Amino acid sequence: MAEFDREELKVAFEAGKIPVSEDNIGRLDGTLRALARQYRARKVAREQDLSGKLTRLEETKDFLTSLWDTEALLYAFEVETSQIIGRLSDAVQHAIDFLKNEKEQRKVRGNNPETTLFMDLRDVYVGLSGKTGISDDGPLHRFANACTKLIDVSIILPQPQSLRKALKRRAKAPSYFRKPQESQLRRA
Repeated sequence: MAEFDREELKVAFEAGKIPVSEDNIGRLDGTLRALARQYRARKVAREQDLSGKLTRLEETKDFLTSLWDTEALLYAFEVETSQIIGRLSDAVQHAIDFLKNEKEQRKVRGNNPETTLFMDLRDVYVGLSGKTGISDDGPLHRFANACTKLIDVSIILPQPQSLRKALKRRAKAPSYFRKPQESQLRRA
């Protein structure tokens, strides 16, 4: 995925009343790209049978493993055979890990992909601003809305009360984005 437009990223910072810096813009860009991939994967996973997909991915993994036995022969026709098999195996393993995690998460929470994205964006907001407040149409909500418009203009975030409920269900915050501690900044 290509980088987001820097001016649009600045708009998100301004919406959240977060000081704009080149370092923060770069950090937000990379984080939003990762969150966009996760959001799209969750949307697809939500609409599909996870057990069936996991079974097919496991079968694909087994098939790719069996290709290693013929790698020398395939190399005669394509010199990048081992890299191709390796990249495909890695992609399949990432998909398996993702779907297993999603399956476990469904047991724990009933959040839709938009609520999960909102929670992730809240973690980003807290990491950048240090502020944890959630209010109707407050800086967090404006920041999250600006970020989601960069990811996909059709995303509609839930209301802040849904975020509050989802946060109560969540055991601990993921570490996608952490604001450096004062002690870490002094050492640098």
